[in-house]
Amino acid sequence: SSIIVSSRGLAYKKIEMESRLQECLDRREREGTLRSLMPIPTSSAASASTSTFPVIDFSSNDYLGFARCPEQHHRVESAYNQCMSTTSSHDQGPLLGATGSRLLSGDSNLARSLEANLAHIHNRPAALLFNSGYDANLSVLSSLPYRDDGEDVIIMDELVHNSLVMGVRMGRLKQENVYTFQHNNVDDLKRVLRHVNKSSAATPSVLIVIESVYSMDGDIAPMEGILDLAEHTGAAVIVDEAHGLGIFGRTNVNDMALESSLDITSHQDNGGAGGTGALAALNLEHHPALLCSVHTFGKAAGCHGAVVAGSNTIISYLVNYARPFVYSTALPPHSLVSIQQSYESMMSEEGERRRKVVFHFVRMFRQEMKRGLSSFGKRCQFELLPSPSPIQAVIVPGNSSCISICKDLREVGRFDVYPIRSPTVPKGKERIRIILHAHNKEEEVHALVKALLSSFKRSMIFSDSMRSYNIAKL
Repeated sequence: SSIIVSSRGLAYKKIEMESRLQECLDRREREGTLRSLMPIPTSSAASASTSTFPVIDFSSNDYLGFARCPEQHHRVESAYNQCMSTTSSHDQGPLLGATGSRLLSGDSNLARSLEANLAHIHNRPAALLFNSGYDANLSVLSSLPYRDDGEDVIIMDELVHNSLVMGVRMGRLKQENVYTFQHNNVDDLKRVLRHVNKSSAATPSVLIVIESVYSMDGDIAPMEGILDLAEHTGAAVIVDEAHGLGIFGRTNVNDMALESSLDITSHQDNGGAGGTGALAALNLEHHPALLCSVHTFGKAAGCHGAVVAGSNTIISYLVNYARPFVYSTALPPHSLVSIQQSYESMMSEEGERRRKVVFHFVRMFRQEMKRGLSSFGKRCQFELLPSPSPIQAVIVPGNSSCISICKDLREVGRFDVYPIRSPTVPKGKERIRIILHAHNKEEEVHALVKALLSSFKRSMIFSDSMRSYNIAKL
């Protein structure tokens, strides 16, 4: 029989649902994990509110500054106008949008030529564009052809990005066949692989998922060791290059070894263009265990979208089975031109100049921070994590402390930094995530270090005072 619900009943159900939603938000607020959109800084310093003063960017992923570069904007617009003026009749003239998915009306010669160029740049047979890095990771991890007997296995670094985790959850693999290994620990990966082989009735197909540069810690995966281990055990590897593209490449492999145990002795003077990623820097793009790589354009490239680079079989499979690709409207022509121009800029002499600026700031920031933190002695609870990349993370335990210090930095020095709170990172590992850019100035980096250390000192004095007060009460 049909179910009939009165309008009063429907209204009650809506109120009940909203009440449950509000309970979830209230719980997050109590726990100090509630997210909200921050005030947008204005272009004028005349604002009466400190929170809307112009701020100094130490938080965006615009590592090389191309997203805000007037010359880059001009190059994109000039190339776009030229492209639109010469569009073939097959592409039906200039379009503001793609008009549909790639499998329907959204394909174009522009998209296909860009994919061919990106495949060539990343030294793979083929490439496929996606609307974002999140879409690309969802597509790859959710669509892989896991065996019907459920014996296939995925092993992920414990710190991989949420998009990779969600991609696995969207797929058909049983969750008990999803394993993690300790961050960047090849020995622990060996342990997990041994466990998988012992506990499986049949020989499983194993997929290892890592990032080249980790977004919260800024450290680099031991990719060569992982790929070699995968080849030895018959596994395949997917590498997310979201934070490696534009930052690393064949011309600056030495920057990858800054305060790191990463062995780069066999990768000196790799030759070729810079800025194409950490895999290229270590000459691993042709490694037999590499299934595919994901390159995201919303970071150093300064635009939007992503590309998966791999074999013709992988790309053809994604065209057929990757749901975010099949059912999404394609990137518009302007985005495609922006991507093309971003690669040209990242691989150019200007891109090389900007990378040198970034890594000069990385070395300077780390030297000054380490010197300042060491002066606090053993009582210091703040820790600068080891990282050779522009991502510099300082551990500030506790959500409230992390939020308070970031607020202090914004109000005192107009530094645009944000707290990374649990549960995004493990409890006790809350941090201030600092990004160093080519568009920062040396005096700004010096001022940021000074402000950080001053804020940490005030926080330690306050903690000591509260500890003394509590002891006195006893």
